[in-house]
Amino acid sequence: MRLMASPDRETLDRFQGLMAGIVIGDVLGHPVEGHRTVSEMYLEEIRTKPRSLVYTDDTAMSIAVAESLLGCDGFDGADMAKRFADEYQANPFRGYGRNVVDVFERVSNGVHWETAAQVQFDGTGSYGNGAAMRVGPVALWAYPDLETTRRVAAETARVTHTHPIGVEGAVIQATAAHHALGQGYDPDRLLSDLHGLCETEEFRAKLDALESCLDRNDDESARLHLGNWVAAHNSVVTALYCFLLATDFEDAILRAIRMGGDTDTIASMTGALAGARFGIGSVPDIWREVEGFEHMIDLATSLSLR
Repeated sequence: MRLMASPDRETLDRFQGLMAGIVIGDVLGHPVEGHRTVSEMYLEEIRTKPRSLVYTDDTAMSIAVAESLLGCDGFDGADMAKRFADEYQANPFRGYGRNVVDVFERVSNGVHWETAAQVQFDGTGSYGNGAAMRVGPVALWAYPDLETTRRVAAETARVTHTHPIGVEGAVIQATAAHHALGQGYDPDRLLSDLHGLCETEEFRAKLDALESCLDRNDDESARLHLGNWVAAHNSVVTALYCFLLATDFEDAILRAIRMGGDTDTIASMTGALAGARFGIGSVPDIWREVEGFEHMIDLATSLSLR
């Protein structure tokens, strides 16, 4: 295992912020998942006393990714697939989608993990946002190596999502997290980098639309042009939009939930980026009470030491 020197305080702060952002966005967004619009009353409620503190599959799978990378000192598809399947069997109530459950059940029945994912959707594979939502730990494990970040992001995606859009969504989210972690963070360089790596027409179109959405700073327009649902190209760039316009961690989370639709996943992806950018110190105390918060902080610390 390659061990890094103890990270400086700011780096650890950003690592912990990323992992905290995953679970906080997930927990706070989940109660209004599927709503076209989210009321200001709900947004005020979560700022003062959230009604639910339980995380969903977004966080459960992020934990599995982190623990697999740490346990195997890198990507091991069989180990990661087994961790996903075991966690689902232990806690099936966390809101897993039917298609990914099918993958887990095939793995549990002895099907090779690569085959289990490839047979989805008549062999085309899934292009949902599930691979992107859980990729945050990859950016930490590989940091500061961007090439490794992208390679491992794609590898972890293919455990459940083999469609090029699903894989690219994970690579885009991991790349954005890498940039957000940097002390010399530059949003223009981030956008230029993302444009340069895109291979699918769907994501190229969304990134083109993102530029004008950022200029307008109009969430309704962004919802229309970027999307807010479970396909990777209809949510990953939406999370990026919420992050790029955010003034702080709280603003990022509230804006992401306000987008409606797949609120837990969009807020989780946004939270990861905002946490990486603003650090754990920016997280409101009341949001630190969510289920899994301390475990995510511990995982972030472990990832910072490898």
